[in-house]
Amino acid sequence: MPTKTQREREAAQRKAKLDRIKEQVDDGSLVIRQMTDAERERFARKAPAHDAESVKRRERRNRRRAASRPLPPARRK
Repeated sequence: MPTKTQREREAAQRKAKLDRIKEQVDDGSLVIRQMTDAERERFARKAPAHDAESVKRRERRNRRRAASRPLPPARRK
């Protein structure tokens, strides 16, 4: 039997975890509930800061990523 791909192994692990969660919910050892409004506010994703320093940092980071090896010149026929 051929070995499973990484994606197939990850899918099997995910299914096993979900099955375990379902078992725990069924036997009552795990309770899944909706977040309260207070919790939703407390754990909300923060919007990125737009101060001058963070903008400069982001530009430097992007500039470094954009720098790549130049392509060789195209061959003309």
